[in-house]
Amino acid sequence: MIPTPVRITRGITGARWHLSVCDEHLANRLKSETGEDHILIRCLINRGLRSADEVSDFLAPRFDSHLYSPNLLRDMRTAVERLKSAIINREKIMIVTDFDVDGTTSSVILSQTLKLLGGGNLITCYIPDRFSEGYGLSTSIVERAAADGIKVILTADIGIKSHVEATLARRLGIDLIICDHHLPDGEDVPADAFAVLCPKGSSGVDYPNKHLAACGVSLKLADALLNGHPKHTAILESLAKLTAIGTVADMVDLSEKENRAIVAQGLRALSERSTNPGLRALLKFAQVNGAVTTYDIGFKIGPRINAAGRVAHASSVLALFDAQTDEEANDLAMKLDALNTERQQIQYQLVDKLKVIVESQREKLDSVLLFAGPESEGFHRGVVGIACSKIVEMTGRPTLICSINEQGMAHGSARSINGFHMVDALDTVSDILVKYGGHPMAAGFTLTENKIDEMRYRLNSYAAEVLEPGELGRSLTADAEIGINEVSVDLVRSLARLEPHGIGNPVPTFLIRNVPLKSVQILKEKHLKLILGNGARTVDALWWGASGHKDDLADTAAVALLCRPEINSWNGRETAQLKIIDLSVE
Repeated sequence: MIPTPVRITRGITGARWHLSVCDEHLANRLKSETGEDHILIRCLINRGLRSADEVSDFLAPRFDSHLYSPNLLRDMRTAVERLKSAIINREKIMIVTDFDVDGTTSSVILSQTLKLLGGGNLITCYIPDRFSEGYGLSTSIVERAAADGIKVILTADIGIKSHVEATLARRLGIDLIICDHHLPDGEDVPADAFAVLCPKGSSGVDYPNKHLAACGVSLKLADALLNGHPKHTAILESLAKLTAIGTVADMVDLSEKENRAIVAQGLRALSERSTNPGLRALLKFAQVNGAVTTYDIGFKIGPRINAAGRVAHASSVLALFDAQTDEEANDLAMKLDALNTERQQIQYQLVDKLKVIVESQREKLDSVLLFAGPESEGFHRGVVGIACSKIVEMTGRPTLICSINEQGMAHGSARSINGFHMVDALDTVSDILVKYGGHPMAAGFTLTENKIDEMRYRLNSYAAEVLEPGELGRSLTADAEIGINEVSVDLVRSLARLEPHGIGNPVPTFLIRNVPLKSVQILKEKHLKLILGNGARTVDALWWGASGHKDDLADTAAVALLCRPEINSWNGRETAQLKIIDLSVE
């Protein structure tokens, strides 16, 4: 068990600072057994590693040996046999997925795999419309599938709570196979589904990795379906590209061995020239060149894929990856790029509006923030989830935002903080919700407009029971305390071995105290550049978007930093610099 970090101070941004507590005996043992740098060892311990073997696996993810057998999922053999028999008997298969990155990449993984096995025109892909149909598998989708002669429905990233739909599918003669990862604690899979592939619940009781994304589950199905195929390994390594995109975008645990192996392989493959015109065009418009990183997926690639489902329809993503020519792919990638720009503008306007509200109520903010407004006034259903994340970053409070349509129905998204399980919170108001679901840190829900105030009151009452006052507000945690003299290019290269980064394995952050401050200057009217140190050696530190804090540093001789070391390459020369996360005047 990882010890609770120790609180040390507040930064000038108002965030609480904490320092991770390290088991010195464990650190010394692992350093001795592995020969690794002591700073790197502390970061690994903070990520839950306790043995030399775990350290070795973490630092060198291996796609060929770190993936678990797909047959550890209870219904895998059943699903594989049914899908192969459908192809042999020329039965129609419909793939139905969510409209986000995890869902759309799952759709491409599954459809490409089934087509490789001879599925051809038997395979159709369907993604519900966010605005007219909403999230998930619905009875209307099942009924239309039956009318179209579909014999197998294969879902991904949806379906795990579709008990009614599973029963209907069985009654209509359709075999429902579910690939999902959303199963809430204490619930089990739909009993009437033909097969369920999920790492949680009864279907995944023997599966070690409980943190697969839906695209990861889809990759496991592809692995089993392709067993015995002469190009099995090469195909899986290629499919890892899409799986890495979906895994990073869906923010699942990247400290888990199998997820790290998938993402590491996917990043390697993405960094090579793709044979898929759609993927090449997507990377071009996202301005991703050279070695692809999780940052590229999270902030460049993923948002463009997501934009389709947020402001239009996600079918354009499937069309992109199915494009046969560069011209067709470029047209579709350009469309996604334009949709992403539109999404950004809508998002910025909504976030700016909410920031004004938050600032006006700064001294009396609720423990749980719930905002609501008409779609016609900027509360766009496709961006409320992203806006939630921005407000959580700003306030350190669980945040829910509702988009109210003309019929008085409120469609909401929620994002949370550590210690406040969002689905558990929504369980306490389930009697006033039309539907809801999600993860501990993120959820979606629907209710009528006249129940919003009651929801706000009851969620805050629940928060008063489960949250301590000190758990609210922005909180930052350092992996270790280091000296300014330890900041070097070698340290940055050592820390780079912790990649790929994401949930469960964040970019390491360090505390440096009592650092002499030589100078402060403003860059491009928005950022600060600090020169730190004394004597012959100084270190540059950049603080993005922090020009408003320049006056706070007037006449300051020394500072404490929460920061991340980086390499600055200029004119063929590499030097270490710091990216400031927060600062405190000493």
